[in-house]
Amino acid sequence: MSALDPAISGSATAEGPTDGQAKGPAEGPAEGTAERTTEGTAVQGSPAENPDLARIVDSFPGVDRSVVLADEHRSDGRRSWTAYVLPRRNEAVTDDGAALEQSYVEEWRGVFDHVYGASAPGDATFDTRGWQSSYTGAEVDDADMRAWTDDTVERIQALGGRRLLEIGCGTGLLLHRLHADAERYTASDITAGAMTRIRDAFGGTLPEGVELFQAPADDLSPVPPGSVDGVILNSVSQYLPDEPYLDRVLRQAVDVLDDGGFLFVGDVRSAALNRAFAAGIELARAPGGAPAEKVQTLAERRCGMGTELLVDPGYFTDLAAALPRVAHVAVLPKRGRSDTEMTRYRYDVVIRLDRIPGGAAPAIEWTPWAERRPDAAEVRRILVEERPESLGLLDVPNSRTAADHAAAELLARPDGPATAEEALKAARAAVGRTVDPEDLFALGDELPYAVRLSWARSQPDGGYDVAIVRSAPDGGPAPEPRFPSEPAPPRRHVNAPWFSRVEHLNLAKLRAHVRERLDGQEMPGRFVVLESLPFAADGSVDRDALRTIHWA
Repeated sequence: MSALDPAISGSATAEGPTDGQAKGPAEGPAEGTAERTTEGTAVQGSPAENPDLARIVDSFPGVDRSVVLADEHRSDGRRSWTAYVLPRRNEAVTDDGAALEQSYVEEWRGVFDHVYGASAPGDATFDTRGWQSSYTGAEVDDADMRAWTDDTVERIQALGGRRLLEIGCGTGLLLHRLHADAERYTASDITAGAMTRIRDAFGGTLPEGVELFQAPADDLSPVPPGSVDGVILNSVSQYLPDEPYLDRVLRQAVDVLDDGGFLFVGDVRSAALNRAFAAGIELARAPGGAPAEKVQTLAERRCGMGTELLVDPGYFTDLAAALPRVAHVAVLPKRGRSDTEMTRYRYDVVIRLDRIPGGAAPAIEWTPWAERRPDAAEVRRILVEERPESLGLLDVPNSRTAADHAAAELLARPDGPATAEEALKAARAAVGRTVDPEDLFALGDELPYAVRLSWARSQPDGGYDVAIVRSAPDGGPAPEPRFPSEPAPPRRHVNAPWFSRVEHLNLAKLRAHVRERLDGQEMPGRFVVLESLPFAADGSVDRDALRTIHWA
């Protein structure tokens, strides 16, 4: 956990408005889950595009081009619209995007050099400065940070591994808790200050087996190929500039891993859940009487102009096709009871190379959760009394995220609630029965079963799948279930946050501009700021590709 590459892990730092972090320059939609709001589609037989609205949007000085598409079929038979907006680019973006990518990396280096340059805390092994809640702006409570750290350490320790490499180690939050059980612990960070902090915490001399080197995340040249059996990249991905950079990091990580090794990518910001997260933040910050449209505008700005990398789980599930050594990919919601954005909205990924230690579990019979709607107590009863070899549940509604998702959908409706307070009440009322992921995880702590939860299908409301398999009788690794990853909602996997460094589109002024020029037409419910327009083979704008952008 550290900065940029070296990411500070956690939520936001004190450098201005945050996106939840240190701030610097096989089933379709849930079957039968009536309590979950859904993303609608165009009414069959009706126009799915509104060129008249697009012309109004295009007339705003800061807009280069827009496409306005139908979003929802409403109960009153009318339609909601989403405006996909490409801002006018300045020369820096159009002429030298590669330089901007590198500038993004260097800016994060500067942020964390500043953070690590301050005086060390009393406990140098637990340095969590810069971790602030995106909801309140206050520092995340020490107890919540310790719980988050302990859960992460426990998840990594369960993977085994005696020769570990941590990319982006920061001040050693994980290193101090993992190195004693390792034969060798090598750690890198982009900042010299992080290296100094770790050495100072050990009294100036590193323990035997601990090695450090300073480098960005995409430079693992000091590590020989096949020399480690575990690579840790925790709370780092959000500080990388784009998908090609992330690709380079993971490919190099695979190269340094020995046969049968693992890659742990922790605390990843979910592109699939970004709209829900942004709506929850802005509603938490807004006065109760704030106009709902203003809250929606702020949420749109947070989504479309954020400065951190968002990664859809589909990026990781696709790695098996991209990297031949990948044997298994697990996309895991975070464990824990703390009500923080890390627990609610981040996820971990475990990538096993070459083989699965416990082998693959026999085929699981998957049942939509909505058929029986069991809570954790009922699942426990089934395991204790019926003693099945396995149990699989699809699309379990998530108590951590359901209300924020409902709020995001309500705010995007032109006929939705008028104020922030009304939106909050309506969102809470729209949520039916849900299950806390930790209630199910905890069953594996007391019963002879391995409990696995998955976000592989990246549902926008945070719904998850559950596989429970009987533990190995000899106490060895439990077999790993194969979760369905398709069909999942179409997704573009990764954003490019460095675009936002040069965007100055004022969404509040854009909305006012459009509203003043409406002539009996309905206001778009959402404005999605684009990094680029997707084009089809014939040169036309690819409307279907636009609909895959779900982080904004």
